[in-house]
Amino acid sequence: MENFFKHALKVSIASLVIAIVLYVVILGVPLLVALKASTFAILIKVAVPTLIFVTVLGFIYSFFIKGKRKFVFLSLHFASLCIISFGIYIVIELRDFAP
Repeated sequence: MENFFKHALKVSIASLVIAIVLYVVILGVPLLVALKASTFAILIKVAVPTLIFVTVLGFIYSFFIKGKRKFVFLSLHFASLCIISFGIYIVIELRDFAP
């Protein structure tokens, strides 16, 4: 584990894979399985903070990548942060819209 965090490229790749898996869980599970509202709320309360933490961690580690891949990973993590921010904005804006 100690060796893993010394390699910024491995950490960045792992965080991107985890972020993609969490996006699929957040979007895919409610579409495939009929969930109660409380179960969905627990899923969101666990997955979204984990997604934010993993994305920020990967973004920070992307600064330490050497070579041409640095820009690619920085832009992918930045896009993920923008998606998360937009999703939070939409949730806050549409909170009172539901009947």
